Amino acid sequence: MNMDTILAISAVVIILALAFYAGMLINKIKMQKAQALQIEKAQEQIKQQKIQDRNNNIVESIRFIAKATMQKQCNVSEAAIRLTVLLETLQLKEAIDIAGTYPALTAMFEKVKDMPTHEERKARPVKEIKILDIRREVFEAEMEENIIKESALLAEFSI
Repeated sequence: MNMDTILAISAVVIILALAFYAGMLINKIKMQKAQALQIEKAQEQIKQQKIQDRNNNIVESIRFIAKATMQKQCNVSEAAIRLTVLLETLQLKEAIDIAGTYPALTAMFEKVKDMPTHEERKARPVKEIKILDIRREVFEAEMEENIIKESALLAEFSI
């Protein structure tokens, strides 16, 4: 065998070895991509389950507060605040039209959402607090019947 033949055979062997190695690397990359896709799908499923669990807890809270409101264990202004905030925090594909579906709760929420509470309330003059309380109580009296009706709907709320 002459030198050219030996070099040609060596070149073919080297090319075949490199092609085999490249094939192994391509296969390894495909496997890694498939694993990454599986991990991504699993993470998405976990995320969706966490959202579902959170939504289920919120729904239970909505039902509990609505039932307490119907039984007059929770005043309607507090119920309006709590229920509106809970409805807003649900993570749904399509948001609930709270104002359209629960207009009395929305109206009460809008009236009382900016009223001072806790430490802010304690820091205000007594006269101011009394005036705010009277306004709230008057509006509660006007809205109570409708809020209780809406609470009856929310006592059976589901998503």
